[in-house]
Amino acid sequence: MADSPDTARIPLEPLRKRVADATGRSTSYVDIQEVAVDGTALEVTFSTPDGDVPVIEIVVEGPTGRIDTTPARLDSPFGLNVYGELLRVEYAGRDAETDEIMVSVSRRDGEEWRTVLGCGRMWAIETTYDGDPVTITCHAKTPSAPEDEADDAEEEEEPDTESESGGLLGGFGG
Repeated sequence: MADSPDTARIPLEPLRKRVADATGRSTSYVDIQEVAVDGTALEVTFSTPDGDVPVIEIVVEGPTGRIDTTPARLDSPFGLNVYGELLRVEYAGRDAETDEIMVSVSRRDGEEWRTVLGCGRMWAIETTYDGDPVTITCHAKTPSAPEDEADDAEEEEEPDTESESGGLLGGFGG
């Protein structure tokens, strides 16, 4: 009696994540086209969109009240060092109502990445500062379109307190 092939269905998301990790792209950009067996490995054909790359500003509110902002391109995972905690920020889509960019955030824990925020715009990190436990608040801000910025400048009377800093924030992506 001949062996007949059988079929099994497996979730696509873990494969998308493995392809994204292997190629340095954000999982949400990997579109699996075809999977074939090549010896002892899977050969995965995939594509990524040709459209505009989403860009956000990551705002970190430090324990002393200092606010630091850094831009991040989200076509690949973006690395962020926040007061000694290594984070990975990835594109997770857009809010259907507001069109704000949503992100997923993972925290380095030894050799593993642990999810801090699955999909959203604001998260908090527990860490230490000067030997004391502190909570650092972060949020992803979708930059305004140029015409929106001109309108905001006319309405805004208080000076902007955000400052860019390469010392506290630094990326390994983009």
